[in-house]
Amino acid sequence: MRTIQFSGRLRLGAWCGSLALALSMSACGGSGGGGSVAVPVNGGGTPSAQGTAGTAVTGGGGAGAPSGTGTSTPTLRDQIAALEQSGAYPKLDRSTDIAGPDANNNGVRDDIEAWINTQPLSDSQKRALLQKARSLQRTLLVTPDDQTVLQSVDDGLAASSHCGALQFAEYADFSKLAGKVEAMTANTRQRAERYMQYNKARSGSSTTSPNGNTCEP
Repeated sequence: MRTIQFSGRLRLGAWCGSLALALSMSACGGSGGGGSVAVPVNGGGTPSAQGTAGTAVTGGGGAGAPSGTGTSTPTLRDQIAALEQSGAYPKLDRSTDIAGPDANNNGVRDDIEAWINTQPLSDSQKRALLQKARSLQRTLLVTPDDQTVLQSVDDGLAASSHCGALQFAEYADFSKLAGKVEAMTANTRQRAERYMQYNKARSGSSTTSPNGNTCEP
């Protein structure tokens, strides 16, 4: 049994670097109306907020190509919409409701659950990923000044990670999928702000790495 020290800044670092998928328009870059990002133009990748190989576009829309080219650069919103329509990118709920739709009340947003169910995974691996999604969803709904509940959420995150380690032969495979779920969970400005509030509240805290089978039924 070991103790894990959590740093909000460290936890958010990788997340904010890979969020063009859901942060279609806001979370790491401020308001939806500004900021340039690099978007791959080879048709095979996910838009990235980092890196240099791509076309710079303005998240808020409307910025055209340099005068004289006769063409305009599609906005980030347009490119993400095109990826969603093609099936290369999951169609995510972007309502202002923090929790979002959860028709079966299993604690996982319906669009995220639908994406998990399309992955080429075993049933036990899908359940592990759903458990991770459920624990991440709780970070958006918890009261940031209730340390007892915050600790419970942290413990749930640790349990879901341990479950992933049990169900995936390579933990890196689970971690990569869990990172995508994390990005989808905080895919609007309101949700991203809640997630950052949670991380700020837990920065410097610690929890114990669980033992045994921590997978939920």
